[in-house]
Amino acid sequence: MELMRERVGPAESNTCWHQCDELGVARVRALLRQQDANEPRPGWRSEAQQWLDERLRRQGEYAYRGVLAAITVLSTLILCMAWWRW
Repeated sequence: MELMRERVGPAESNTCWHQCDELGVARVRALLRQQDANEPRPGWRSEAQQWLDERLRRQGEYAYRGVLAAITVLSTLILCMAWWRW
């Protein structure tokens, strides 16, 4: 499946994001790297880049929340063990 090659408007934006979801992060990243230096940056490339940025931002948030949850659980366990040993 290939991403749209024409200018992207508001209606086509959802289609581009849906296609990016189907392709996945690795394939979208590979398509963005294939950009020819002489080729002007079409609208679908900027939409795909925005999708990729949003996806990576969300993954970063999930990782941050996971680290905070792990720290909270470990500190609670340490406090419980300290209280139990006292």
